[in-house]
Amino acid sequence: MLGVAVGDLRGQPVGSQQAVEFRVSAEDLPDLGLVGDLAVQGQATTLGEDGIKVDLRVSATLQRACARCLRDVQLPVEADVEETFHTSGEAPLITMDTIDLGPVVHEAVVLAEPMRVLCAPDCRGLCPQCGKDLNEGPCGCTDDDQDPRLAPLAKLLHPREE
Repeated sequence: MLGVAVGDLRGQPVGSQQAVEFRVSAEDLPDLGLVGDLAVQGQATTLGEDGIKVDLRVSATLQRACARCLRDVQLPVEADVEETFHTSGEAPLITMDTIDLGPVVHEAVVLAEPMRVLCAPDCRGLCPQCGKDLNEGPCGCTDDDQDPRLAPLAKLLHPREE
């Protein structure tokens, strides 16, 4: 649980603010694949009876594999989070003067991650036949080893070679 105490803030007038700043180690969030700590900075603002609004900036570095060549890539990620917490009724809730920021921080990091991670924009990937990393140079494979079921499609690529 990434809890933040807001007991002092709840008794304050509407618009009162409290700074929110903490770091989370990679061991505390093992499913994110963090490299180093995850940093959270922001503020909590009281909304009176409506609850507490939290505005955060989440920064982390993730360890991922390149989608083409499978090399390890360190991916810096930043996300802005805006969430309102309520004392009753609606989720997310404030329980015992504490806000659990774990789910919203986790969601922010996952949503900020790109759908496809590449080690470089011009990554050439792996040879589909031998598996050699084509970024290190060409392999010795030829196109003669293609699946015979794909031969009609190959004719579409080179129609005048018959």
